[in-house]
Amino acid sequence: MPHTARRPARRPGASNRTSRGRDPLAQPALPFPGSTPAGPPPVRRGEESPWQRRHLARLLFSLLTAILIANALIGDRGLPATLRIRGEHRELAAAITALRATNQSLRHEAERLRNDPAAIEALARGDLGLMRPGERLFIVTDRPAPGAVEAQRARHRASSRGAQPRDLLASN
Repeated sequence: MPHTARRPARRPGASNRTSRGRDPLAQPALPFPGSTPAGPPPVRRGEESPWQRRHLARLLFSLLTAILIANALIGDRGLPATLRIRGEHRELAAAITALRATNQSLRHEAERLRNDPAAIEALARGDLGLMRPGERLFIVTDRPAPGAVEAQRARHRASSRGAQPRDLLASN
């Protein structure tokens, strides 16, 4: 059943003309004779059909959902920001764990140096180079023996002249 707007009822004895002499019920002349306005009559607020209300509710719900999703993805507390902060949290937690382990080992080392004379002696010998009275210091280097350099040069000269390995053994 199509919805039509109703005109208010007329009072009995009221004239059909307004104060300017026009009939209020008369329609203005249309540009094309016989044409009627297309579409349903205008609907007043509050007179929407249930279908229109459902459509409007769906549209508003969709708009609200789109806004919430955009805020979750782009906003200050959105997904990228949350993931970045979680990564920073993991890094800082790992750094704190490493610092606690280092702190514990330093506490243990300090306790050893307070109570263990052998630890103090090892530190003095290793870091400061101190020795006990009567000890001798031997410095070992990786230098070849004095005659070894000359023997190596002789072998090189002999091999460059085409000497055989047995000749080199005989010359030594």
